[in-house]
Amino acid sequence: MYIRPAEKKDLPSIQNVIKTSFPIEENKLISILAKELSDKISTPPVKSFIAEIDSKIIGYVSFSPIFFKLNTNISGYILSPLAVSSNNQKQGIGTKIVNFGINELIKKGVHVLLVYGDPGYYKRFGFNEDIGKSFVPQYTLKYPFGWLGIKLNSYAASISPIEFKYIDGLNKQELW
Repeated sequence: MYIRPAEKKDLPSIQNVIKTSFPIEENKLISILAKELSDKISTPPVKSFIAEIDSKIIGYVSFSPIFFKLNTNISGYILSPLAVSSNNQKQGIGTKIVNFGINELIKKGVHVLLVYGDPGYYKRFGFNEDIGKSFVPQYTLKYPFGWLGIKLNSYAASISPIEFKYIDGLNKQELW
């Protein structure tokens, strides 16, 4: 398996992976999100990675910057989405591409990574509720127990939770 940064030309294959990874009612929304993230130019940049076997894309993960409402010295990203083709699930591919992305963010000096997902899955990477509670998302979450965070590089923690904004692709109530 080979992991590399995603490119614009990979989008149709990424959307195919999403189609096989998510339930029908979610895959259109997530496919649109993947397209919007691939089109997004931001500072700091969106970081997306794909996993390939024999030049076939079988996994995808994206990390998008978040922007704090108050001026802080903390930099953060959010992991969304993560997809592995249905034929390749339960083989550690998702774990490998998430760990690859986390290592890239650590190298870039990012302080915190957030995720809204299954705690049973994401806790294996070190995500936890306490870090998640330190950051307030824009929208009320349907499943607040799924809001998790991980400290990647040290930073001075705030006494009160810090509000932040998403980039455009993630700024949709139906995702939360």
